[in-house]
Amino acid sequence: MSVTDLAAVTALVAGGVTVALVAILHVLEPEYDPSWRMISEYSFGRYGWVMRLAFITMAISPAALCVALWPFGGAWTVGLAAVALGALGAAFIDADPIMTPRAQGTRVGRAHTVLGAVLLAGFPPAALLAGFGVAPAFGWALAVASVVPFAGLVWFLVAAAPAHGRGGSPEIRIGWPDRFCLVAYLGWVVVAALDVLTFV
Repeated sequence: MSVTDLAAVTALVAGGVTVALVAILHVLEPEYDPSWRMISEYSFGRYGWVMRLAFITMAISPAALCVALWPFGGAWTVGLAAVALGALGAAFIDADPIMTPRAQGTRVGRAHTVLGAVLLAGFPPAALLAGFGVAPAFGWALAVASVVPFAGLVWFLVAAAPAHGRGGSPEIRIGWPDRFCLVAYLGWVVVAALDVLTFV
């Protein structure tokens, strides 16, 4: 198996493990209402180590995909590695509880917010650029598919707008868009990795 194929398989497996771990956390920690609680908050509970592991595998997936796509897109794919750093940092830097107003946020919590923004806001353009970069080899499907991650980001931003720095609440339903982004982003990774593995 070539390095490219190995990286694509790694991206697939890491993405699948991430989704599975987050799904398991919904069962292990049902007190976190998925309609308005962010997945980062699973790091606080008894099974916080599971969320930390999910963040690590979440970082591995786009980073490995960057390696897999590099022979086809070169520097166009580097954004995927950059967003992986956001997920990796979030594994070790905790968020503030969602109800915390911005003015009362801790330095650590603000760092987590920045890292989360790198991942959440950075992935859709990174996917789009990678899609453009690999178009000569794979066609335009990956660039077009990036519309799904962008849709997830827009949904999240619209849902989060009422917060205005006040912190979250059950009325501000950002939990589902947050989870949709996770699935949409890793779904795009799966499609891209399969393109690499089926490339002739």
